[in-house]
Formats: sequence, C-alpha cells, structure tokens
Amino acid sequence: MDLITELGALALATRLKRLSERLAQDVNKIYKELDLNFESKWFLVLELLSREGMLSIVDIADSLKLTHPAIVQFVDQLLKAKLITAHKDSKDARKRLVTLSPKGKKLLKDLAPTLAVIKAENEKWLNEAEHNLLELLGQLEQSLDQQSMYYRIKSEL
Repeated sequence: MDLITELGALALATRLKRLSERLAQDVNKIYKELDLNFESKWFLVLELLSREGMLSIVDIADSLKLTHPAIVQFVDQLLKAKLITAHKDSKDARKRLVTLSPKGKKLLKDLAPTLAVIKAENEKWLNEAEHNLLELLGQLEQSLDQQSMYYRIKSEL
C-alpha cells in the first residue's frame, strides 16, 4: 500500500517532495561514484554564483525563490566544502556576500559533462510522460503567485 499515492491531492506536497528526493538521491549516487564532493542540492547556488559573481544570501534566496534559512544552510555547507568564499559587505556589515572559490569554479567545470548527461536524461524521462511536466509546473507556480494555497484554504474555512 502506498498511502501517499492513495491520498492523492491531500498529500500533493509530500508526493512532490518524495519525487524530488528520489531524483536527488540517484544523482547524488552518481556524484559519489565519480568521487565528487558534491550534493545536488548545492547546484543552484553554485550555478547562480557562476552566472552572477558575488551575491548576498538574501539575493540568492530571492533569485531562487527559496527560503533564507535554506540558503544559509547551503552556504554553510558550501563554505565547509570550500566551494565558495564569504565576507561581510563593506556597506552593510549585516550582509554576507558569497562568491565561488577557485575550487568551486573547478568543480563546476569538472561537473559540466555529467550535468549535460543529467539534463539529457531528465529531458528523455520528461518526454516519457503524456503531458509536459515543466509547463504544468510553471502554470501551477503562476497560479500560486496569483493566490497562495494559504489564502485559498483560509477563504474556504
């Protein structure tokens, strides 16, 4: 019995999280087998820093639409792995600015062939579905931007 599947829409968030965790675990196995000190959850922060250079934690959270605490956790992990560097903003000491370290830049370069395969396999997998999941997710996200699930539920209670 799969309670999450059985519950359907009531367990939607859990089902999406379960799918996300399943994908991340498989990709993390690949990184481990390739002897890369890397976790899939770090990719977005590193990719953003690669594109933008130096950013504050708030800027990263805003850009990725992830919570500030999640970004703080990723940044702390990336600092420990020496993939980024951080320093206080000279204009605002409350801000921590982060950028890729030379080790982080090298890792992204080394990851490029693996990331290309991951992207291609994700695209193949997505094409196996009857509907375009990425388009559907975009529509659902836009709908939540217009009215959050919190307000949808609250207005019915």
